[in-house]
Amino acid sequence: MRANVTGNTVIALMVLTLLSGSALAHHSRAEFAEQIEVLDGELVSFNWSNPHPTFELSVTTEDGIDEAWEVQGFGSMYTLRRGGVTADYFSPGDRVRVAGSRSTRRDRVFLGHNMLLGSGQEVVLNGGAAPYFNQEGIGGLANWAADESDVVDAEAENLGLYRVWSQPHRSAETTELSGAISLHLPFNETRLAERAAWDPLDDPDMQCMPKGMPVVMVTPHPFTFSQDGKNIRIVAHEYGVERIIHLDGPVEAPADMPPSNVGFSVGRWEGDTLVVETTDIATNYFFFGFNISDNVDVVERITLSEDQTRLDYFAEFTDPDTFTEPARIERYWLALGETPEPYECMVANF
Repeated sequence: MRANVTGNTVIALMVLTLLSGSALAHHSRAEFAEQIEVLDGELVSFNWSNPHPTFELSVTTEDGIDEAWEVQGFGSMYTLRRGGVTADYFSPGDRVRVAGSRSTRRDRVFLGHNMLLGSGQEVVLNGGAAPYFNQEGIGGLANWAADESDVVDAEAENLGLYRVWSQPHRSAETTELSGAISLHLPFNETRLAERAAWDPLDDPDMQCMPKGMPVVMVTPHPFTFSQDGKNIRIVAHEYGVERIIHLDGPVEAPADMPPSNVGFSVGRWEGDTLVVETTDIATNYFFFGFNISDNVDVVERITLSEDQTRLDYFAEFTDPDTFTEPARIERYWLALGETPEPYECMVANF
């Protein structure tokens, strides 16, 4: 899959950021400089929680002054754990080196991609990155990636659609974006102007606000599909956002039901493809400084592979107040047999 994006340069840059597995997990990185620097200091303390871990470093300046720096790890708990990174690797009092970029908006705030521990081991804090200090590291792209060879025997389990589905990632051996998100987002001039005036410190994600439709369906965390009576329940495990796909019931939202971030979804089967139409989505924050209106309608097509190991996802959404033509999202998930853990977000970790 390759990104198919129209619009001006800011959209292209945004989508390139989105294609990183952990970038979709939480808030915008727009406040951080592109230049990579290295911080040397003592690890004073750390907080191991979503949306990403934070580390307090004591850094001594050239003038001999000790400064307290806040380092934000790039990944969420899920993306780090999937790559093999746990809190056990970090010890207060340890001398560490951190490669990353400093905030252009806040003093002594740093986005950490890689951390070299006192033991000489390197921890990669970005699920889409490679080691920086050493030839090999704990975590990162090489340990996060998954492909069809990693799936469970889904055909023998015969659960069909109803299981936990996980995102693959780029292969460590190629630049092919196998498992990234293909996006077509033709934002209109009004939305582009809003984005240009946006302050990344106003990002709703910084208040731990769950995402709404349709962007909730592109997060890198697992999704669970289950039966709910005659309907289908979809749980996006980032924030535990739940959707009900009505297969047996009203074809439109009840008059007394207010719009919501996930809207009202009605599904039907077309052969082996589940077609879902979602309306009544409340005006909400889309991502990275873009909003969508309450006029947005979404049509999703979800298809299970014959061997039940892969779930293909395609969504087309129209919003005349936001896009110049229908926008599209395309991705897929694999049956990796993961067991999701509860997602708890701490505002203090931004």
